Amino acid sequence: MKTYWPDYYKDFHCKAGECRHTCCRGWLIEIDKESLERFSKDPGIAPVISDGCFSLKEDGRCPFLRDDNLCQMIIDHGEDYLCDICREHPRFYDFCDSEDEECYEAGISLSCEEACRLILSRENGFTLVSDDGEDIGTPECVGTLFDKEIPVLDRLRRNDLIGWATSSARALFFSGLEMLDLKWGELLKKIVDEPVDIDEEQAVIKANEREFVNFAAYLCYRYAYYNGGKQLIGESVCLLADLVARGCDIYEAARMFSSEIEYSDENVDLVRKYFYLVRYNKIIDD
Repeated sequence: MKTYWPDYYKDFHCKAGECRHTCCRGWLIEIDKESLERFSKDPGIAPVISDGCFSLKEDGRCPFLRDDNLCQMIIDHGEDYLCDICREHPRFYDFCDSEDEECYEAGISLSCEEACRLILSRENGFTLVSDDGEDIGTPECVGTLFDKEIPVLDRLRRNDLIGWATSSARALFFSGLEMLDLKWGELLKKIVDEPVDIDEEQAVIKANEREFVNFAAYLCYRYAYYNGGKQLIGESVCLLADLVARGCDIYEAARMFSSEIEYSDENVDLVRKYFYLVRYNKIIDD
């Protein structure tokens, strides 16, 4: 079964100790069955496993994360010794069952700061390339997003990727979802306390055209074919504009969005379903 990747995947490399937001802190690391069996026989690893997960330190760091933010397990045994989730992050794989073939559409998540920089800073679109080198072109769901002859707001509108909710209603909804980092809640509260109007949102999008087009294209690749996917994308684009309008760096805002929303299936489903109602039943009251 083939796996297809955006062509920029080949340029991704983990920053390891240089990363400011290590993925080895604050996450509950569930160990896959095969790795758990291997680790349980390793006297240097077994004592720090509890209920199938690594027992995090009091500060939330993985027990193998050194002070220089390098992984002691990789240093001792090599990357292949890691469990699946540690070896694969920030990659994602979505099974696709089309009329032509069964395959996996894969990518790298914006929750990683290096992946975020790589994806959002691109000047042009991307194509999908299979693991055996086949290039199948730009995903259909991306549509006209990368047509620079068309103003950026028109490109988003033509793809139905502009949200309908008010900024304060949007921020309140996202505030009610499962939250990993209290800083995320503080950023959302800024929008609730000082709502962003449509003109300000649009000004932010136009001033950061490259990043917003890439953000929308990334979300289209992941969610456009889900029921309610376009509503998720449109509201997420506007939420990112609201966060930037209230002083958040666009790359950091996108990274936090991905960490807080995309790594919870429940959060993704709630966003899709709620804003689908917002779009079609006009539930936009604060």
